[in-house]
Amino acid sequence: MTDRTIPHAQITELLDRVEPTWTVESATPASDGSHVVYFLDVATPDGPRECVLKATRPDQDPVCDDEARILATLDAHTDLPVPAVFGVVEDDPDLPTPAFVASVLPGANHSRTALSGFEPDAVRELGHSTGRLLAAPHGFDAVDAYGFVGADHDASLDGGRPRADPDQITVWDPTDDWLDYLRGEVERLDDALGASRFADLREAVVPALDARIDDLTGEFRPTLCRIDQSLDNSLVDPESGAITGLLDWEFCVAATPAYDLAFVEHTLAGGHWPLLPDVRDDSELIREGLVAGYREAGPARVVDQFHSNRECYALLVEAHSMANFDAWFDLRGSVSDERRETAAETLRQRVRRYC
Repeated sequence: MTDRTIPHAQITELLDRVEPTWTVESATPASDGSHVVYFLDVATPDGPRECVLKATRPDQDPVCDDEARILATLDAHTDLPVPAVFGVVEDDPDLPTPAFVASVLPGANHSRTALSGFEPDAVRELGHSTGRLLAAPHGFDAVDAYGFVGADHDASLDGGRPRADPDQITVWDPTDDWLDYLRGEVERLDDALGASRFADLREAVVPALDARIDDLTGEFRPTLCRIDQSLDNSLVDPESGAITGLLDWEFCVAATPAYDLAFVEHTLAGGHWPLLPDVRDDSELIREGLVAGYREAGPARVVDQFHSNRECYALLVEAHSMANFDAWFDLRGSVSDERRETAAETLRQRVRRYC
């Protein structure tokens, strides 16, 4: 199990760098996830308040300072319910940096494996509110090519607030053509599948993806995509199931909106979890709500492309599921080999439908 805790003295030092007049009253580590995250009760000159500290484990790529810059930009230029960033500490060898301190938003946070505890109406509303919210980053003119998203650092921050300039959002190793980007993705998946337990499906999956990419139609333009819009990256109204906050923008991709909808459907429905035999699969309810919500807030052409190109994007989702299968279940830590084998066979059956 990866250690996601840090000493209290480091928590105090990080907060002092960001807000010297604030004092940590208590610090509670998050119960789920893969990052160092603490919920802080803080005393301030204006009274008590809550905030969140996110820091970097020694074995992690140091990209949460990119996330802080993306959050600051989205907070300033969209109506998305994202945390406000109070400050970032980027580079200190004696602290788990980069790290940032941000505001707390209303709503309940759940493990991404918790969807089966929701009533059907709440599941549908979860998808519906997510669909409405996704239209905002998709309509935000922040990227002009395809690839993984990062941020320019014009200066290292030692407790200061990041800029909120959309021009700082960048695309690593950008690709101008959407179909070329997808072909590159298939090349990467080809190698990953060859090293996975699903290597026997590689010769069927890769040609099927190539053919579907060649058949894609529509008006393609790059947009900022969430991709990993899971329950643990969300805050949810406990009564209605509506999304009240969007957390964790560390992993974003510049892709097309229809592609994003396909991946969000997968992650919001629990990722690999519904592959297990004793777990309810709510993918259809999530998709129903997601499409309805997006249709209300976003352009109709995106929903049309999602439907017309869905087989291609759905097979890409399944290919990523195969490539990440064991790593994903390893993070959960409590899935027996027998249940994992059953889940793998369910995934094989789903993939064969597309091949």
